[in-house]
Amino acid sequence: MPSTKMDARELAQYYGLPQLPWKYRPKDARELDPTNPCQLVEIALPVPLDQTFSYRYARPTETEPAVVGDLVVVPFGRRRKVTGVVVGVQGLAADAREVDGVKLKDVGQVYGPEYRIGAERMKVARWLADYYLLPLGEVVPLFHPPAPGTKARGGRTADELYPEVDKPLFELSAAQKTAVAAGSTHLKSQQFSAMLLHGVTGSGKTEVYLTLIEEALALGRTAIFLLPEIALTPQTLSRISARFGERVAAIHSGLSAGQRCLVHEGAARGEIDVVVGPRSALFAPLKNLGIIVVDEEHENSYKQDEKPRYHARHTALVRGRENKALVVLGSATPDLESMNNARNERFELLELPERMGGTLPLVEVVDMRGAKTVEGFTPALTEAMHETLAAGQQIILYYNRRGFARVVQCTSCGEVVMCPNCDIGLTYHLRPRRLLCHYCGHTENLPETCPDCGSEETKPSGGGTEKVELHLQAHFPEARLLRLDRDTTTRRGSHKKILAAFARGEADILIGTQMVAKGHHFPNVSLVGVLAADDGLGLPDFRAAERSFQLLTQVAGRSGRTGNGRVVFQAWQPEHPVIQAAAAHDYQTFIDDELPARKALGYPPHRRLMRLGVTGKKQGEASEAADRLAEVVRESFIRPGLTVLGPAPAVFPRLHDRFRFQILIKGTLNKEEKVWLRGVLASLRGSYRGVDVVHDVDPVSVY
Repeated sequence: MPSTKMDARELAQYYGLPQLPWKYRPKDARELDPTNPCQLVEIALPVPLDQTFSYRYARPTETEPAVVGDLVVVPFGRRRKVTGVVVGVQGLAADAREVDGVKLKDVGQVYGPEYRIGAERMKVARWLADYYLLPLGEVVPLFHPPAPGTKARGGRTADELYPEVDKPLFELSAAQKTAVAAGSTHLKSQQFSAMLLHGVTGSGKTEVYLTLIEEALALGRTAIFLLPEIALTPQTLSRISARFGERVAAIHSGLSAGQRCLVHEGAARGEIDVVVGPRSALFAPLKNLGIIVVDEEHENSYKQDEKPRYHARHTALVRGRENKALVVLGSATPDLESMNNARNERFELLELPERMGGTLPLVEVVDMRGAKTVEGFTPALTEAMHETLAAGQQIILYYNRRGFARVVQCTSCGEVVMCPNCDIGLTYHLRPRRLLCHYCGHTENLPETCPDCGSEETKPSGGGTEKVELHLQAHFPEARLLRLDRDTTTRRGSHKKILAAFARGEADILIGTQMVAKGHHFPNVSLVGVLAADDGLGLPDFRAAERSFQLLTQVAGRSGRTGNGRVVFQAWQPEHPVIQAAAAHDYQTFIDDELPARKALGYPPHRRLMRLGVTGKKQGEASEAADRLAEVVRESFIRPGLTVLGPAPAVFPRLHDRFRFQILIKGTLNKEEKVWLRGVLASLRGSYRGVDVVHDVDPVSVY
């Protein structure tokens, strides 16, 4: 944790603040002449200090005065330039150089009106800061591209949109028509409303979204379509761009800075009607926003895992409220908090219970106990694969472990080769041949002897997608294989190439981690195999059961999209209620079991949750800081129904060579309580050198 004695420049360096070096200065930014009439402006900057900063805004007489929401570049510290937003303006004498004895620095540049954060988006920014206990300046970078004003090379969306896709051949089902009618009524009301569209896999949720977007456009309004991960959903993106053509643009981190700026500017000028993308698309400056779609709303990727740790689903509802827009949340496996809101009539619930053009696949649960497996494959799954390939159809195999072996273990003393930076065993990879930490990225060669006892007898233990691929090459030599995991998708565009090749029928079997479960439509896939269906149930997280159910349901839904499908779940706990509910495609039974358990334990959606994380290079210092923080919270923050758990070591006590402790706070966490917590965190900042304290409001995981 930085010392409070650090100056502004040192703080900027410590926190890696967004900066705009002069050599990247955009040509269209207004140059300011300090000899002309000026204003005193208050600016929110992306620094971890809960305050604004005063600057002198000297402007040429022919330019507009500064207004609240202007995006500006200012000097910060000795030699830094940072981007902030004007939050207050007042007159200032032309020759004034200081206020209350403080010498004022001049604003360096002001961006054009396309980059101004208008009243509606400023309300969202202030809500984000209040809700997630952050200075306003730390949420401002969400509202502009990383290098404002950069000129684009090539088209605004590069190769990310795919215009060759026709409209679906199916007529809307009765359930789809009901959902569209409900959404249309909300759109015409010109009032904020929220819908939860719960549709089984393949039920036509996307067509409902697109029809409602068409209606919004016909009313002269605009739309945002959020996807959990842009690289993994090219088919959905294709349909959107095919439907709306030049009126749609994608925005995400995979585009160049210039392309992102081009989309941002086009949206602000009213040249774009539909913006598509992951979290960042939510903040596009569209005019007269009428509808926000949050597809696969249950996905954890909608929660940002670094500051500002906001959830895009929650923020979409706030932006919809500020625009009197319709927000549509859609999923085959809705987040329990969303379903709870629907049950409490905060959202309107619409159901799509049947598939379009097919039926839900039959799921067979195979008991791994006592089964004669070969490299993790039971006879039942192997036989099903032979039958599927003989019929000329495709297979998806899901195994949420990448690499060849989970660990390398000494057969003499039993020790596992560990990462030197993390308390976790290194994973063995064949291509390239190495040991790799999946958390910090540390790599090393396979040891010739055991690091602990010196024995030469070590062997890989456990499996991964690489091992599955090798097994299939040996036992299904005629089958064409593709693998989709982080190791095969390091190059830009590789996700798209692999998925497109499989969709074209250039491979018979697609092996992958949870990437293969995310919203893909492959008409010729008639078999899905899950090698370890209960793998995630043992995670020490209150959402483990929910995540397992969602993943199993989603990956099973890739089978039989246009005909009869089959799924094989291999499990060590075949009788587990989550496995049984997923096998039966029974979301209702799952939530009827899970919601009472959450209530009994005092977890969301019945109580709110905040996680305080304490990390440090030295275990003793981190532990002491965590103890002190928990003590302060317990002694000073006494409220009925409030529970403080911990501190306790995190599930992975050391990652990236830092020791980790956490404190969980459960309760109502209303505005008053959060303001108090904000003050506590601010007062402790700088108390312990070498220790960082982070807070996460509504965490999606607690390990």
